[in-house]
Amino acid sequence: MRPEDPIRLGKFREATQELLWDEAHVIESLSQLFCAVDDLAEAEVNYYYRRRTTRAWISGVSRLVAWVAGTIGLLLPLLAATATPEFKDLALYGYVFIAIAASSLVANALFGGTQGHIRFFTTQLELEKLMTKARISWCRYLGLRSSDNDDYKAGFLLIQEYATELHTTTISETGRWGETIIKELANFQKNIDQKK
Repeated sequence: MRPEDPIRLGKFREATQELLWDEAHVIESLSQLFCAVDDLAEAEVNYYYRRRTTRAWISGVSRLVAWVAGTIGLLLPLLAATATPEFKDLALYGYVFIAIAASSLVANALFGGTQGHIRFFTTQLELEKLMTKARISWCRYLGLRSSDNDDYKAGFLLIQEYATELHTTTISETGRWGETIIKELANFQKNIDQKK
């Protein structure tokens, strides 16, 4: 299940709707609620892992194509300048390969190859840090509470803080993604306008 799929919220509802909040079940229900939020966070980590590996592939391929095509584009005019008659007509093809190299770099920027990989990797690490911190805090809560003085409010607050930070992290990444796309499209449009 993808984290952007609304089905995940249905599963969250299913996991939490039958919880019992009487004195005998409150800790078990709090633990199940924590696990349901943790499942949402894990789905986000998996999503950003998949996205960053795709972006890393796009980045690597586009940069490799740019390097190979750019190198060929630079070498063809040099070969054409030699005394060998077979190479005389190759100079014009150098422009084609230079254009391919430039297009590959533009595609990398427009499709968020390198920048997307960095953004998604950073977000994945932020989410992993959040999950680790929340899990440790939850274990601490369970370990320090006493049966004489159960502080359920602290458990609820811990879970609420976890859910809030989870959504803040993913919303921030979405904002960064939008800014990057708009910036790259504006750069692309600017380059097109300059060539008119």
